[in-house]
Amino acid sequence: MKKNTFLLLPLLVLLISLGLDRLFTLEFFQYYYSNTLSHLNFISKEDLYSDLKEYLKKDPSSRKKTLVFFGNSRALLLPTRELEKRHPDWVLYNFSVPGGSPDYFLYWVERFKSDGTRPDFVLLDQSLEIYNKTPVLALDEVLIYGLSPEFIFRHWTRYSREELSVFISKHLFHTYRDRPKFWRISERMQNSSALAKVYEAAVQKVLTMLKEDRGSTPRELVKQKHTDEQLIQASETDFSSYLKPYTFHSSMFEMQKDSIHILKEYKVPYATIWVKVARPYFNLYMTRKVETSEGLKTPMEVWKPIVERFNEETGTAFWNMNEDPDYNCEEFADPGHMSPNCFPVFGDYIFKKLEETFPKDQTK
Repeated sequence: MKKNTFLLLPLLVLLISLGLDRLFTLEFFQYYYSNTLSHLNFISKEDLYSDLKEYLKKDPSSRKKTLVFFGNSRALLLPTRELEKRHPDWVLYNFSVPGGSPDYFLYWVERFKSDGTRPDFVLLDQSLEIYNKTPVLALDEVLIYGLSPEFIFRHWTRYSREELSVFISKHLFHTYRDRPKFWRISERMQNSSALAKVYEAAVQKVLTMLKEDRGSTPRELVKQKHTDEQLIQASETDFSSYLKPYTFHSSMFEMQKDSIHILKEYKVPYATIWVKVARPYFNLYMTRKVETSEGLKTPMEVWKPIVERFNEETGTAFWNMNEDPDYNCEEFADPGHMSPNCFPVFGDYIFKKLEETFPKDQTK
């Protein structure tokens, strides 16, 4: 038996590696190497969900109606406090995250059903980019920060081997996930860790703001507006990065359909929304042919018939901001994201559509 103890060596090495990995990625050390705040959107959602559950325990007659928005970075800046003042019958819980996709939406919808959490209305993003299986720049933040191992295990057949590999490796080894840089650690250790303290203060500030604004990022943190010339140039880059080639991700669409079927079964009113993008970018959607599984087509020629057919079959409301003349705010921070100045108008659009499509007696 002793002769075979060497077989335990790989396991021992793995355990030591995992132990060191967790040690070096403790929250304290993250202040010395982390260079992003986007993951805080995911971390804060657990507290947001707790707040939502507590709020929904109140007698319906004594509380506002609740709107839950499952979106991506295009909806992060919705001004919840400002909108509550203008639409006093409603309160918005913004579950949008960077790279928000149907698997992330389904993860939460399943939890809502399991916990008996019943918001008065649910809005789900329905954009072209989230259904492209073969983008040049793949967004993996949802895989890294947004989904549980249990969820991945139940839905593993809907993910590619590469996606499963990313999930497993970056959940096992946080140093691989975070990629700490020694030069940054050294820089932040200088002057009594002054820069590390600045980053720590920024983390706490953002977490506080996300809690106060029910999941939304304050608009004052993003002060940006592109000129028409900049939008034209950036649209070409974004289109090549996210939509060329365009392979419709049927598994991702199946997860969106699962969320909708659960909401219908659970009798929770819902709608889907296509958030507006800059016109030069939208024009590329419509006119630029790319490689698809059906030959050379525009992304719109692939995506729109599938979505429209599903909407018709299920009676799903589709709020198409890109082709709705009633929405006309034309300021953009980049091709895919509206300027912070447009978000109050964006919020008004949501509540107007909500009140038009679902009368009060259906949403209370």
